[in-house]
Amino acid sequence: MKKVLTFLFCLFLADYSFGQEDQQESLPKLWKFSGILTGSYNQTDLSKNWMGKETFSKSWQERLDASVVRDSLFSNWLTTLKEYYGETFSNGLNSISLDMIEFNSIYTYKIYKNLQPYGSFYILSQNNKFRDPVTYVESAGLNFTLINSAMNTLKVRAGAAFKQIFSHQKETERDFGGESVIDYVFLYLQNTKFTSQLRIFETFKPVSEDIYWENRLFFKTGPWLTTEFGYIVYFDHSRISDHSWPNDVERMFYIAIGISFNIFKK
Repeated sequence: MKKVLTFLFCLFLADYSFGQEDQQESLPKLWKFSGILTGSYNQTDLSKNWMGKETFSKSWQERLDASVVRDSLFSNWLTTLKEYYGETFSNGLNSISLDMIEFNSIYTYKIYKNLQPYGSFYILSQNNKFRDPVTYVESAGLNFTLINSAMNTLKVRAGAAFKQIFSHQKETERDFGGESVIDYVFLYLQNTKFTSQLRIFETFKPVSEDIYWENRLFFKTGPWLTTEFGYIVYFDHSRISDHSWPNDVERMFYIAIGISFNIFKK
């Protein structure tokens, strides 16, 4: 984290030395919406005299990714929502296979061309037993735009952060530290989109890093149809008392097909 903050501070000095940004064309203050809704359902039916080891089973999942942004000459306000849920029924037992709610709102004030201060509010929870547990992160710092072209976008933000975790199973956890987020977007011919986000939260305690790295690849295979491949790497020091890196790193790979709307608009 110290190396990341040092790197970002150097970027700040470089941007400041070149002066304020050139006069930009006025941007309309309009809300722009984009998102994707995917769903899947699988079921296996067997006759009563089926001799194999297979059993009746069914499963379903839904994923909603939505965002709204308001961009103007002096500010940018981006709000995103991820709502995932799925269930599996097998051998007479019903279990939850996917459950997450993620909300993030970021307000950025544009001072320089590649450097802007920001404030953000982040919530992580689930549909089942909502708010138990629930994580809140409030942060403020500086946002750097390193690449901004029609095909590639690379943004880095870092600052101070305050994190709270509420759960009935244990006492409320409160941590103060630093947060850095790297966002990369690659868009090709309006049919292919790749996004990667790396979130790092670190306190001043030893072995207290939280890492969340999400990679998603979208292929638009029809006017309203999109195929998605996802790979997630997750490490949370608070979930296991004696964490061991990298033995306790969690990983997920998934494939989803669903309906999309305005998914490839930045």
